[in-house]
Amino acid sequence: MSSMSDPALAPCERPLTDHEREVVAWLLEHGTYGDRPTLHAQIPRLSVRERCTCGCPTVYFALDGKPVPKKGERLVSDHLATVDGMEVGIMLFEKNGDLKVYSCPGTDQPFGLPDTGSTRPLPPP
Repeated sequence: MSSMSDPALAPCERPLTDHEREVVAWLLEHGTYGDRPTLHAQIPRLSVRERCTCGCPTVYFALDGKPVPKKGERLVSDHLATVDGMEVGIMLFEKNGDLKVYSCPGTDQPFGLPDTGSTRPLPPP
């Protein structure tokens, strides 16, 4: 969904930060879905094209400057992590080209990306 039709998204044309790049690489290395070598090779070609406006660090990617096609979500990696003592979920999607980070308890306060050292697998169902 583009920011034109979703007020929760804002245009944001910029390169990935080093931390975003590190988190994406970690999620790819520890994910269980997708073609990891191909996706890992795309990291240097990613940029951020939109960001969430709620205060979470969710971003939507462009590959080689073009938005990643939205032909259905395809989950690559899904983990838990901790940011400032708060548990968050962190998900990487291939088809939508996004890195979603959400507060598990729910918060209206802004928060950042977790350190990869706090990232862990989801518990079994």
